[in-house]
Amino acid sequence: MVDIGKNYTKLAGNSADLCAFMMVCRHGQLSSAAREMKISQPSLSQRIKNLEMALNLQLFSRTSKGVDLTREGQDLYRRMEGPLGQVADRFDEFSTTSQSQKVLISVDYAFASFWLLPRLPRMRAELGALNLCILTSQNPVENAAPGTDIIIRMAQFNQSKARETLLIKERVSAICSPQFKQANSSIQCPHDLLDHSALLLHLNSPSTDTPWCNWTEWLELLDVPTNDLSKETVFSNYEMIVRAAIEGQGVALGWAGLIDDLLAGAELTTLLPDIVTTQCGYFIDVVQIMRSRMVTDLQQWIVKEAGVSQKSSAVTAA
Repeated sequence: MVDIGKNYTKLAGNSADLCAFMMVCRHGQLSSAAREMKISQPSLSQRIKNLEMALNLQLFSRTSKGVDLTREGQDLYRRMEGPLGQVADRFDEFSTTSQSQKVLISVDYAFASFWLLPRLPRMRAELGALNLCILTSQNPVENAAPGTDIIIRMAQFNQSKARETLLIKERVSAICSPQFKQANSSIQCPHDLLDHSALLLHLNSPSTDTPWCNWTEWLELLDVPTNDLSKETVFSNYEMIVRAAIEGQGVALGWAGLIDDLLAGAELTTLLPDIVTTQCGYFIDVVQIMRSRMVTDLQQWIVKEAGVSQKSSAVTAA
């Protein structure tokens, strides 16, 4: 017979250290995990050390970029992620008195405007009342507010985290208004865009290393040498670029999954048949380990809805 009292006593003595371990696993580094737990990094390190001493195992190996799980650490995380996550969910449900759970989402401008916003009515109809706060920025990870529940970001496949779920693969086309396409019928292939570089609408990048595709990358992936590609029209966010393209001011890059409704409504059209597929995509991440049922339901709804929009995008592209 299992001595449940003994098991509870053992767990109670290590529960705080075990939660600290799970937080470090989710973040992949001590500094960000310590910030979320609102404790100092040395205190967090001591909790990990306490757990390692209690188990007589090394759970992490320290690297220059952070920490990596050892084989024993991976085994512990795999065993604990499901059960401990469920315990955290149930406890949060019990301790939360508000019927309308606040959910904070950090997301970039483009995804918020063209994917999330149009789906809010259907989201509320299917999930019920939502106290939703959407924080938009160019960098949803760096600009996430304290207490953020969900982060949706564009990232390279090889830089995504194990707990993140891919929502939309990056597939990019050249788009414009139907009137612009008719007036510029001489543009028949990507090379022709070099003669009309002043009409390309660019997104201002906060750094030289951005995850989303830009005009230089799009053209070069189609074997078009860019060399001195000029940037005469630059906007600070993608919503402004789409508005300019709808008004016939130039050619924009359009992401499948984001601009599908605008294509279907004939506000925009593809200028060329070429579609560039990269090794990037939009990923969703549930940040809080002590997540509520509403956060879990919302994350699952977004993942399911993204699967539907991916199929629609494929049909549109075809």
